Amino acid sequence: MAHPLASFPIASTSDPDEAQSILSRELVDLRITQVRDRRSFRLVMNGVHLGRTMVGYNQFETDTSVVPGGLDGAILLIIGVGSPAIFDVDGEPVVTTKKGAVLSPSRRVVIHRPAGGGTFIIRAGFDAIEARFREVMDRRPGKPIVFDRSVDLANGMGAQARRLLDFLVDSIQRDKAVLENPLLRVGFEEMLLNALLALPNNYSDELMDGRRLSVASALVRRAEEFLEAHAPEPITISDLVALCGCSRRALFSAFRRYRGYTPMQFLADSRLRSAREALQSLSLGDTVSSVAYACGFSHPGRFSDAYRRRFGESPSETMRKAGPALGT
Repeated sequence: MAHPLASFPIASTSDPDEAQSILSRELVDLRITQVRDRRSFRLVMNGVHLGRTMVGYNQFETDTSVVPGGLDGAILLIIGVGSPAIFDVDGEPVVTTKKGAVLSPSRRVVIHRPAGGGTFIIRAGFDAIEARFREVMDRRPGKPIVFDRSVDLANGMGAQARRLLDFLVDSIQRDKAVLENPLLRVGFEEMLLNALLALPNNYSDELMDGRRLSVASALVRRAEEFLEAHAPEPITISDLVALCGCSRRALFSAFRRYRGYTPMQFLADSRLRSAREALQSLSLGDTVSSVAYACGFSHPGRFSDAYRRRFGESPSETMRKAGPALGT
């Protein structure tokens, strides 16, 4: 019997090292840590890329353990097929019989895959999820989006995501020419991003409340545009009050009503995102301290603490992932 999405093959290999390389390229950086029987090892992987999202299927032919090494850039919804896989997410076991595992930034994950058990995967870059949040809510998330470790596939948004996956896979398998239609392709991606963002997370109440999807006031927009454009500079609340032509109380009231965070929290997050981008593309001579100062942080130690809380790793760890150490 053909594997799902067989018309879109990505890999079929009996080499664990090659399998590790392919999975790291297609999904997230990971290591295959244990293979029960290397002689019968085989990975089959099929899938379709839709720009910022991917729908895939993979299967191991022998018991295999996998440890993702970096989830900071993506979110994955994993749905089991056949023999259940076990996902240890931050010490909490998720068995893919009735639940889907949700792998997202800052989670520590160990995956145990049984022989012959398959998994469907919906993957999206986390930047795409945050961009979709901004499109829907008309603002950036004031704090990191944190997804629940698992989702019930029989009820609620988990069931909706499962039905959407079944619909997309069936549509693509029936006629792969649908992907040649740019409108349908974009529509599929939008549906996947919406389904992932709708999974239980710390913003679910706001996302499900239609009253919060209002157009933000011009005052808040003006303040945020100024904060982003001048993030490295020593900005004060007095600067914003003068820019917006309002009182301090009115400024904070507008941010509280339309955003749920303060202007300074937005500024701090903008600086942290800028610092992360800089640390991921360092120039010779750059250090954690120099990046911190360049992005508007006056105290490197406090910057490091805030960075770890925001991204789940230290600035030095981000530097090491980006390439050879250039300084500290």
